[in-house]
Amino acid sequence: MKLLFENWRQYLKEQEEPVVVTFDFDDTLALSDWDEEEGTWSHAGPHESFIEKLQQHKNNGSTVYVVTSRNEKYEPHALENPNQKAVQEFLDEYGIAVDGVYFTNGRPKIETLLQLGSTIHHDDDPGDILDSRANNIEAIISDQYGDYNELEASELQQREQEPEEELEEAGMPPVTSLNMQPNGKKENDEDIYSGK
Repeated sequence: MKLLFENWRQYLKEQEEPVVVTFDFDDTLALSDWDEEEGTWSHAGPHESFIEKLQQHKNNGSTVYVVTSRNEKYEPHALENPNQKAVQEFLDEYGIAVDGVYFTNGRPKIETLLQLGSTIHHDDDPGDILDSRANNIEAIISDQYGDYNELEASELQQREQEPEEELEEAGMPPVTSLNMQPNGKKENDEDIYSGK
């Protein structure tokens, strides 16, 4: 009986804590196709299954953000191009309500995810999936083209080779930790030096 009450208290505590869920935009919420004539990606419609997931999280009371690596300064151009969709234009068109949209302007998403306190992240990019997992963020893969495993293997191979080479070229030792914890909290420096 005591275990039942402890489980119930834990359940209530979890319900009180806000859950933050994040979604990538391109090829996660919105699908795209390569346009050979234009030499660019063009909008191909909504990714229905991920939009349904987003709606489920919202209905369950989660805080939901879109975190995209798009460069925000190009959004006005996307509005003008009939073959593309700006993020807010897409959200409005499909009636998708989110709590905010964040642009990382080509940079990896992990810093933004940690600052937002993301607990679940949806993405098609292996780099962002691997970064999420490495920081205890549950990662849901969008694999609309069926090539995610191949892309992840390539990303892992690249990561094994690049970091040390780049740092050594700059005369710096390789970094083993970003000194970050899930939810954007930094480790206490005393804990790092004491080995905790």
